[in-house]
Amino acid sequence: MSFKSISLQRKDDMAVHRINTDSTKRPTVVLLHSLGTDHTLWRHQVPALTPEYNVLTPDSRGHGRNPWPGSTTVEDWTADLRRVVEDHGPVHLVGLSMGGLQAIAFSANHPELVRSVVIANAFARLPVDVADARIQDSTASITRDGMTDFAKRYLDQTLTRQLDGSDYAALFDSISSVHPDAYLDSAKATFRADVIPHLESITCPALVLVGEHDAKIPAERTAEIFEGLTDASLEVIPDAGHLSCIENPSHFNDQVVSFLNRVV
Repeated sequence: MSFKSISLQRKDDMAVHRINTDSTKRPTVVLLHSLGTDHTLWRHQVPALTPEYNVLTPDSRGHGRNPWPGSTTVEDWTADLRRVVEDHGPVHLVGLSMGGLQAIAFSANHPELVRSVVIANAFARLPVDVADARIQDSTASITRDGMTDFAKRYLDQTLTRQLDGSDYAALFDSISSVHPDAYLDSAKATFRADVIPHLESITCPALVLVGEHDAKIPAERTAEIFEGLTDASLEVIPDAGHLSCIENPSHFNDQVVSFLNRVV
């Protein structure tokens, strides 16, 4: 399915891409993208989900078609997401990396709006020195080289296999198009976040996914999330790194669809 065929809704100036949301009888899945990317990260998940679900793919603030208001915090993300789902909830959340953080925070703060949550390739907190190093590295790279070179370097360091040309182009275009200030503001919010205290408040069914070759998320960070949840399963996406939904979309989709079929 081409994203060109998806309707774009603006709610309080937020960009929300809607697929099949004309049916109130179908459950709704909300897909939350990673730092630097946008709704096109989910180009392989949308066709797998639309036969059975309404799908919302919002752009996070400062990403894609969503403007950056000059501030990004975990609380901002939670407020933004509430505006997205309040007319559709309770929904099923699927978040990858930064989107996983957003899904954790929202599920804990608004349990009445969440049926289930998938947390992929994410951490709930980083050690302070690791967080500071990631922020400093990103700041130095973007300041020195700009977003175009930063996007290329990020993908070279992150992807664990060669992608189809259109998949690579979608990732490159989304990352390179983010305003540097918006990216760094979101990076600070992501890397300095600590949503560990939220985990015990999440009582809905949860699925934790990790890429087999994800070098950006140490195993202990995944374990923190899984062990902190009350009703969770953990699955590994083989032959995939940090962006597992686009590196091994078939297996990623199988895991997500199977989980949703169990909890719907």
